[in-house]
Amino acid sequence: MDELYAFLFAGLAIMLMLMVLFGGGISYTTESPTKYENETLPGDLKWKTIELGDISLREQNGEKTEIIEKEFAVHSGLFTGNLEYTKKFEVDKFVLDNMDKTILSFDVKDTNNYGSLLIRLNNETLMNENALRGKYTFKLNNSEENIIEFKTSSSGWKIWAPSVYVISNLSLRTEYSFREFPKYDFFISKYIYNNQYKSELAFDFVDADREFNITLNNKTIYSDVPSSRVTKINLEDVREGLNEIRFSSNGDATLENAVIRIYYYQ
Repeated sequence: MDELYAFLFAGLAIMLMLMVLFGGGISYTTESPTKYENETLPGDLKWKTIELGDISLREQNGEKTEIIEKEFAVHSGLFTGNLEYTKKFEVDKFVLDNMDKTILSFDVKDTNNYGSLLIRLNNETLMNENALRGKYTFKLNNSEENIIEFKTSSSGWKIWAPSVYVISNLSLRTEYSFREFPKYDFFISKYIYNNQYKSELAFDFVDADREFNITLNNKTIYSDVPSSRVTKINLEDVREGLNEIRFSSNGDATLENAVIRIYYYQ
């Protein structure tokens, strides 16, 4: 009886040691490792499962509105001199790289309309004319760093008062679209790497309107549209330590239940 207890305690100790060495949040299951294929595998294999979940490749649309200035005034006159407005502003590089349309807008809140309103963006004239009260919009081709200028011409012979414009709600609205390509990092220990039998990516293919690409550690390992629901791809270049797998497409695609399995000898 004492020998039986000794064997039991020894077995529990070994299981605890394996959990410490290979646990770390990675799920181990007792399901057959041949779930995705009819293949006879060596009986002394274990496998590490990394769940990626559902993967969607879709174009996404975004919109960003920035208020450059709430309110300011410009004026010009013989006795009052000139008051001009200049402002530097930046457009986020990610937004700029994926930009569809950028709209500059403002309101002429008040004016005596004694002179013309001159607006320049990056030394390009957007407007140079008398402006009535109301809202104005301009479609822009802007850059990452921008300078906008407002000024007004002199009131001329109306020497008793300067030309005045009060501007409010100077805003920039950017519409953009982008594709976000999912990528996942996973770690392979030295022990598993040295005892590796094979590694594979498996997923349920739902739909795709064109081929999609899968890269492992910056090397393309797949570029196609699957012909069956359940799809497996061998991962021949898994390396010890940190690995990165990435999905991309110029079209739309949906994958479900994506997992990476690394089979290794005990």
